[in-house]
Amino acid sequence: MNEPPASQKPGRGVLLWDLPARLSHWGFSLSLTASLLIGFQSDPESVIFKYHILAGVLTLWFLAVRLVLGWVGSKPMRWDVFFKTVTGIRGYLAGVFAWRPLKHFGLNPGSALFALALYLLIPGVVYTGFIADWAETWHGRLAYGCLFLIGTHLAGLVLHALRHREMSPLAMVHGRGRGLENEAVPTPNARAGLILLLLSLVVSGLLFRYFDEATSVLQIPFLPEIAFPVVQKG
Repeated sequence: MNEPPASQKPGRGVLLWDLPARLSHWGFSLSLTASLLIGFQSDPESVIFKYHILAGVLTLWFLAVRLVLGWVGSKPMRWDVFFKTVTGIRGYLAGVFAWRPLKHFGLNPGSALFALALYLLIPGVVYTGFIADWAETWHGRLAYGCLFLIGTHLAGLVLHALRHREMSPLAMVHGRGRGLENEAVPTPNARAGLILLLLSLVVSGLLFRYFDEATSVLQIPFLPEIAFPVVQKG
């Protein structure tokens, strides 16, 4: 039996995710988690409720970053690769139920489908949080939908760890994991990652500096005013 070429053999030290991919992933995940936790644990009169709003806006920022990376980012982040991965969900689930191990890691159809569902849900969550009281019920329902997706994703990560005896989430920390050499990201793109980090810090600073919690109005200089329906009283 012929051995596959070295470039098609899975290795354990392959760079799967560059720095912009990891930053956008953690920025999106942490801001969404913060917004959901604060939103469910506090009421609009609470002094901390403004952080629910600001974290939600930050989530939207990182979603916009993810959309851009789908066109200009590294190969695993490109939309053509992403949607091609999603289409393999049936075979992936069949492998899960048969307890067959994956040959290499990186983006898998399960994670891609989860991400796609979350990307589609977030604009609805944010939109219903912006508009009048009649949308409050839907805002909560969509937020619970996000919690369901996140819970499903976490369960999938646990299942993955049990199947493969490997902590795949760590790849989103250091960027490396088991993968094919010819699919590896050639560079960590540190310069692009630094630019993204600085932009995200600037956006965060502007949100916290120019959000008026007394009126729930965000007025960043030279940009249109954004008024939120909830007025803080705390």
